[in-house]
Amino acid sequence: MAGRFTGRVALVTGSGRGIGRATAIRLAAEGATVVVNDVNEAGIAETVATVEAAGGRAVPGPADITDSAAVDALVAAVVRDHGAVHILVNNAGGALPGARWTTVAETTDGDWDGFLALNLTAAFRCARAVLPSMLAAGRGHIVCVGSISGTNGQVNGAAYAAAKGGLSALVASIAKEYGAQGVSANAIVVGNAPFPNRPKERQDQLDSYVHLGRVGAYEEFAAAIAFLCGEDSSYLSGAMVPVDGGFHRSNLL
Repeated sequence: MAGRFTGRVALVTGSGRGIGRATAIRLAAEGATVVVNDVNEAGIAETVATVEAAGGRAVPGPADITDSAAVDALVAAVVRDHGAVHILVNNAGGALPGARWTTVAETTDGDWDGFLALNLTAAFRCARAVLPSMLAAGRGHIVCVGSISGTNGQVNGAAYAAAKGGLSALVASIAKEYGAQGVSANAIVVGNAPFPNRPKERQDQLDSYVHLGRVGAYEEFAAAIAFLCGEDSSYLSGAMVPVDGGFHRSNLL
């Protein structure tokens, strides 16, 4: 497919489902070769098949990005096989197996480490790994997927909120250090996104906080990410862009 990302290679973490899958599909639809990363190989296969069925190009990139050596090996393979990584979307997030959503007083070291490892440390490692390729190419885009919890905090989710809040500092630091060398770093801040098995009463409550009155679609988050990956955002770096239907402006929070 021809488009604004033709000739570009994009690595999208956590793209076996959800926002990551929608982002992989969107970037491929506009010409990118997309490396589909996840720990769920069935999810990877489904994303790759969906992209290819639409005429795009996607390749599997299975790796546990909480493993530093696995991240380095994945990026080295992408650079070897495709020449460079031009776009990194740090989308993977949530909770590692065993990490509990608890109050601060009940949060164990294991809970804390489980959230930071996936939501913050992995994003740092992926950014660190792709930066040499981007600097050699003289350009690159790093986009992280943040959360409104990172600015507002979260009941029974302090570890998750702290990790997402840390993405803001990571994005700002990358932008400051490498902007003059052609690398931008930004994030979208997600508010009301689809969540499997969320009780209807909780979803209704969240919808009431949002000015648009509804949950966001995966494709809407992907569209914002694609904007940040392209030249239309050429004078935007170090930004945390709310893509939440007005959630962050709610007077109910």
